[in-house]
Amino acid sequence: MPATGELEPATGKPEHLPPAAAKPQRTAKTVQQTTRAGVIWTFTIVAIIVAILLVIFMIQNQVQTTVTFLGFQGELALGIAMLIAAIGGAAVVAIAGAVRIIQLRSRASAADKRLNH
Repeated sequence: MPATGELEPATGKPEHLPPAAAKPQRTAKTVQQTTRAGVIWTFTIVAIIVAILLVIFMIQNQVQTTVTFLGFQGELALGIAMLIAAIGGAAVVAIAGAVRIIQLRSRASAADKRLNH
């Protein structure tokens, strides 16, 4: 008889494990799947919280300031001016990200064509 943990010569299975109890059964409660709707719902809640914080920021920063851009000059609330600057920065990042994604997709497509031909 083999020692504990050794394999039985006939079956190749560990001798000390009962066949049915070797693997725990997973139930629907133990496995949680992430759905696309769940992810969208989570990001929507985060976006609403960020929007609320931005509105609070703009309300608290109503001091009028002079803004100059490309020779144009005007009076604007400080909170609004900073929000416009942040949106401009986000747009630059989004454009750079989109260009990079397009570049990576075209490289992947070219590599796929090389492999399939």
